[in-house]
Formats: sequence, structure tokens, C-alpha cells
Amino acid sequence: MPVVNQNTSESHPDTFFPDRTFYLACLNGDLDQVERFLAEGVNVNAVMTNDFTALILASSRGHTDVVERLINAEANLDAAHSNGTTALFIATQENNTECVQRLINAGANLNARNEYGATPLFIAAQENNTECVQLLINAGADLNAQAKNGATPLFMAAQKNNTECVQFLINAEADLNARTEIGASPLHVAATKGNTECVKLLLIAGADTNAVLSDGTTPLAIATKVGNTDCVELLTNAGVR
Repeated sequence: MPVVNQNTSESHPDTFFPDRTFYLACLNGDLDQVERFLAEGVNVNAVMTNDFTALILASSRGHTDVVERLINAEANLDAAHSNGTTALFIATQENNTECVQRLINAGANLNARNEYGATPLFIAAQENNTECVQLLINAGADLNAQAKNGATPLFMAAQKNNTECVQFLINAEADLNARTEIGASPLHVAATKGNTECVKLLLIAGADTNAVLSDGTTPLAIATKVGNTDCVELLTNAGVR
């Protein structure tokens, strides 16, 4: 019987469904086994019962040679797990930079979203995977793509105190004052968390010091409330009242 993608109901043209050995070869980086299966005509885009494809598995483990071979075999670059995770997303999450670069070069969707609305750049900024952040920025990823709660990659980097990612995003001209659904800016979250270096970088870049939450709270007010004295000092020295 023809192979059917359970997510899309799309019927694949060939009838050779790969067994577990093919997926394990991709997961373990066994290029010889992968080559053998491909030579036999395996359906490279068949989806496992848990929604993983061969390309997602290889990308998750950083098996660059297998990823390259699957790409050449016309693997679907943007096939996604049921939670929205694509090969590029998971390679970025695991900081597999060479796989990230090959997927970018092959034309993978830079701004694919997972179930929370996060993009590969968002997850790279969150995980402090600085090289992946730089690769995605250079490739033209959306700097200001917002997750479902309104958070951007810059917001997430500032929240996690990932200062190098914050600087990369600032240099790339990410929106300094993008707001979440409650009105929080990157400066708000950096001040809340006591991430003084991020506060400093955002102030130097010209972030709005008078941005307010939905209840009217400013970055200075929230830093004062939670007792982040270094952030209070930085904001005060910046002329905030």
C-alpha cells in the first residue's frame, strides 16, 4: 500500500516504507546504512508514527554528512513534527551549527514556527547558541518574529541574560522596544531579572526607558520593586526618573 503522511493525508508515490533500521541509521549517523537504503529506493520523506522524519533525526544529532545526503536525496526540508519542530529548528536548538548551515544553504524555512510560535532564531537566542544566532541573522531570519505571547528573540535573549546574543541582535537592528502581550519590552525583562549587562547594552542602543506595562510599570519601577539595585543605578544614571 502507498505510504500516507498522517499529518497531511498526502500519499507518497513510492511503495517502499522504510523500516526502523533506516531511522536508526539516521539517528546514529551510519552513512553507509543510509546510502544502502537510499540505493534501494527508500522513501526519504516517510513519517514515523511519532512524526519524526529521517532529516529531523539526523539534524537532532548533528550528523552533518547524513543531513547532506538526505538533502541531496530531496528530503523535505520543512517537514515538521506535530509540535511544529522542523529539522532547522531542532538543529538550532541542539547547537549543531554545521547542520544549521547546510539546511540554510539548502533553503530551509528560516522562520518556521513551533506550537508556541517560536522560530529557530528565537530558540537560538533562548539557548545562547551564539553561532546559530549569527548564522540565522546573516541568512535573513526575521529578527522580530513574535511568539504567541509576543516575545521576540531579543526579548528572550535579554530574559536569559545571553549578552552576546543581545549584542548580535542589537547590531542587526532588531526592534529594541517590541512588546509582549502584557506590554513588556526587552528592557523590562532585563531589569526584572537583574541582568545588568543586558540593561546596559539596551540603554546604550537607545531602548525606550519610559516604556510601560499594561499597568503602567516602567523598567525603573520594576527594578526598584524587585530590588535589582545595579539595574536601578544604571537606569537612574541614564536619566530615567
